[in-house]
Amino acid sequence: MDYKQLATWLENNQHKFIFYSYAGGTGGEFVCSYLADNLDLYNNTASEFNTPYKKREIDDLWDSKTTNRYNFLDPLLYNSLANGFRKGEDLVQDIEPDTSGESFDDLARMILTYIKREGYETLDSKLLEDFNNQDKKYLIRLHRVLPYMKLFNKSKVYVVKADKWHQYTSLLVEVKSLLAPVYTLSDKMNALRDAHRNYKSNSTIDEHVTYLQPILNEEDIPLYDYTLQVMLNPSVFDIDISSLNIKELQKMLWQLVVYRHLSDKYRIDIHEMLSYLKTYHMDWIEEYNINLVTFEDVFLGTWANTEFDLNKEDFYNSMVRWDQRNSLYLKRLGVKPKRGIRRPNQVLYNDS
Repeated sequence: MDYKQLATWLENNQHKFIFYSYAGGTGGEFVCSYLADNLDLYNNTASEFNTPYKKREIDDLWDSKTTNRYNFLDPLLYNSLANGFRKGEDLVQDIEPDTSGESFDDLARMILTYIKREGYETLDSKLLEDFNNQDKKYLIRLHRVLPYMKLFNKSKVYVVKADKWHQYTSLLVEVKSLLAPVYTLSDKMNALRDAHRNYKSNSTIDEHVTYLQPILNEEDIPLYDYTLQVMLNPSVFDIDISSLNIKELQKMLWQLVVYRHLSDKYRIDIHEMLSYLKTYHMDWIEEYNINLVTFEDVFLGTWANTEFDLNKEDFYNSMVRWDQRNSLYLKRLGVKPKRGIRRPNQVLYNDS
């Protein structure tokens, strides 16, 4: 499929798309998975196609028991929109791809360029054709609403705003997306190999193994993903790791991650999607199908009930179970709620 064919496909099928835009780590993939399991969406049909993307990604599902993270696959567009056309190493090296597409032709080129960077030749034409010939909706998750989204003026777009829960949700963003710990020797070595392959480094794997040696065989001491990012890109982070041993480095990064969400700067960052829309594209909210949703309405099941006629209590109970796993995850990482409360977000619970 060339970019012209993909552009036509996108424009012809945009009315079938539902976009869910959220801050990473706040349950977006869990929510999308719940919707796919309980609604008659095309996502369920797409998951039955053995696309090259699915074959590669299916083994990369997050271990929900360890980090309480989930992976909501996008077999149609290979997660290109979900990731904002950025690979993990782009984030570490602060590379910002051009996402200012003014037409579906531009967007199609961006998608095809991205998936080739990811190692795929092209999208699955049989799957795209099957979707084109039916009327079910397809759910796509987003972390940010970028300029090209104005093209989808016939799609349904939900943007979740943290509001008063910004400190709690930003904490989840940090500890899930940055810490993402692994504990066993095997998992630590696999994580190191993956990081060495994905991130630029002037050091050898053996040199990194030597640095990590004091914690490699200690299963009660985690290795953070953030540690690997810093180790392999010290100049990007402006950290002299030669002056720190691995335990000192990890303690410093833990403190940075756990407490950064309290800062006013991070409060601005967590509202990036919403402030961008309101500041630059208020017309999108007024003219297009963009709906602002509060995290509280999502958690309590109000949104799912209003928009999709799902049982409010069932959805809420699922979010409670998801969040109880968050509490266990935070506890294992040594993150404690403020004195006098059981949970960082306990007022969202109907404890009565």
